[in-house]
Amino acid sequence: MNLRRRSLMMAVASAVTILACADAGAQVTLPGAGKTVRPARPNWDSFWFGQKVVDMGMERLGYKVEKPATLTPPAIFTSIARGDLMYSVDTILPNHADLYAKTEKEVMPVGPIMDPGTLQGYMIDKKTADRYNIRYLEDFADPKIAVLFDQDGDGRADMIGPSVDWTGSSAVALNHIKTLGLGNRIRVVQGEYTTLAADAVGRYAAGKPIFLYTWYPNPTTMKLRPGKDLVWLELKKVSLPGNQMEKYKARPNVEGCASNPCNLGWLPTVYYIAVNRAWAAENPAAMKFFSEFKMTLEDRAEQNIKMLNGENREEDIGRHAREWIAKHQAEFDAWIAAAIVAGKK
Repeated sequence: MNLRRRSLMMAVASAVTILACADAGAQVTLPGAGKTVRPARPNWDSFWFGQKVVDMGMERLGYKVEKPATLTPPAIFTSIARGDLMYSVDTILPNHADLYAKTEKEVMPVGPIMDPGTLQGYMIDKKTADRYNIRYLEDFADPKIAVLFDQDGDGRADMIGPSVDWTGSSAVALNHIKTLGLGNRIRVVQGEYTTLAADAVGRYAAGKPIFLYTWYPNPTTMKLRPGKDLVWLELKKVSLPGNQMEKYKARPNVEGCASNPCNLGWLPTVYYIAVNRAWAAENPAAMKFFSEFKMTLEDRAEQNIKMLNGENREEDIGRHAREWIAKHQAEFDAWIAAAIVAGKK
């Protein structure tokens, strides 16, 4: 029996004991009783579902959980560092590495909760890629290719980039453009990513070429599917800022990529919970729950499809979270039980 399975069985046994005591009339005080927590979530909704599952777990531990504050990543980290907010589920490495570095004395990553996480890179519409044999980012050095994606008449391709406050992602994209000498061929358009991506979906529907930084899964790549509507661009020469090249490798079996393995030029993401260090020290039960919690990329993709099909209201996301918990009830209960035990030490 492996160590994780043994720990799971012990946690389940603890849960049974705790519930038995409660049934017998014994006084059981949950570790979060009398405590209020204020979480945060980012200003995109593709993993609010995961945040909701964690929030529901915190409620099971007795905490009163306030409605999450919806903020940009820099604002999330600043607020957690100040202690105004306690945690946020949708934080990403390496993309948020600079934000963790700026707040390392006050904010810590817990996890990973999803590993591997999403794939990220550059995509264009398949129709244009096939017609003009566009396969690499370096192909945009040809002005005849670049002008196909020009929206403002300056002769350069207009690529939807990461939101300007996504500093880690922006650094990678701008580094690629600079090191490949594509500054006079590609204009990185940065603003509110969700709005820009929605505009790209509209332009695709109108039969126009589109070019964007993106990741899978998210609402755009669930609506416009890799390999059917969009294709990944590869990089012939990969360069990444900082020490990211030490971890880089081509990814195998990427749907919508012409090569296997595929040189996307980006590290895949790994998801963590960002937590205020001082609060963490005072809440061992919550920290145990955070460290035990796990979700898969497939879980996220399945929920994103539901949102794409119109189930995207707050109440829908709450229902999705309850359904996920019910599907993983034994494991979820074991996480809660382990957290309750940790809170008693």
